[in-house]
Amino acid sequence: MQQAARWRSVRVAVLALFVCLFGFPPSATATDTTDSCILWGESTPLTWDLFQAVPPADAVHRNEAAAIHMTIRWHAVYSVTSNGGSWTGHVKTVTVTNAMEPALSWVVPGKAAPLVLRHEQGHFDLNEVYRRKLELSLACLRAQSATKDGAIDTLNTALHNRANEILAQLQAAQARYDAETGHGNNAAGQVQWATLIARWLLDPAAAP
Repeated sequence: MQQAARWRSVRVAVLALFVCLFGFPPSATATDTTDSCILWGESTPLTWDLFQAVPPADAVHRNEAAAIHMTIRWHAVYSVTSNGGSWTGHVKTVTVTNAMEPALSWVVPGKAAPLVLRHEQGHFDLNEVYRRKLELSLACLRAQSATKDGAIDTLNTALHNRANEILAQLQAAQARYDAETGHGNNAAGQVQWATLIARWLLDPAAAP
C-alpha cells in the first residue's frame, strides 16, 4: 500500500475598508503538522477570538486590519494490482482537510468589524468548496502501466498534478471573490457570492 500527501496554504489578510489579500506560500513537506488548527465546520463559524497571534509591530501603520491563515492538506492511500500483463493503481482512501490556524491569525485591536469577519468567513467557506472538490477528484484517479513501479509512479504523479490543478482553481476563485465583492464593500456582490458558495458547497464539482 502506498501513500501520497501534500499540503498547500492560503494566507488571507483583511485590510482597511474590508479589503483582503491572499496567496499560496510554497508547499512544505508532508510531515509538517499543526496541532492547534481549527477545522472548517458548518456549525462553527469564525469568531474574532480565533485570531490569536500578536499583530506585527507596524500593524497600526498598515492598511491590514487582520490576517487569517488557512491550510488545505491532502492525503491519499492507494494500492496497485496485477492484471495479467499490466498493473493498475487504485486510490483506496483520500483525506482532505481545510483549517485555519489561530496561532498565525491576528487582528489589530479596535479593528475587528462584523462585516470584515463575514467576508473572511466567505474565504473560509470557499476553501471548503475546493476541499470537497479536491477530495472527490482525487478519489476517482487510476493509473495503468506495464510494471508495478510504473503504475505507482504514474498514479503518484497524477495525484499531485490533479491536486495542484484544483488548488490553482481555488486561488483563482479567491481572487475573483475579492474582485467581485470589492473585498466586502460591494453588498450586492457579497450576497451573490454567498449564494454561489452555498450552491457549490452542495455541489463542489460545479465550482469553476
